Parts: sequence; structure tokens; C-alpha cells
Amino acid sequence: MSKVLTVYEVADLLNVHRNTIYELVRQNKIKHIKIGRQIRIPEEYLDKFIEDKVIN
Repeated sequence: MSKVLTVYEVADLLNVHRNTIYELVRQNKIKHIKIGRQIRIPEEYLDKFIEDKVIN
């Protein structure tokens, strides 16, 4: 089971503002889960998002 991250934790890991992560979530560009009104991003979803962004 992978670790589940908050929007703030993901923003900190990617060195971007939390609003950037909220916008990616809103646009469904990064997979996420909702628990009530809270957004959580499992590490595996974040890893997939980053892999898709890597330029070879």
C-alpha cells in the first residue's frame, strides 16, 4: 500500500504552490481520491503523473 499525500505535501515535494496542485486536480490532470471534502493523492498516482511529464 502506498503512502497517501495531502495537496500541501505534493506541492512541497514538487516545489510548486498548492494552488497549482488544486488546479491540476480540478482539471483531472493528476489522479486523486476524495475523502469527504479532502483531496488525497496516493504516491503511485504522483509517480505516474511525474513519469508522464518526463521528456526523453
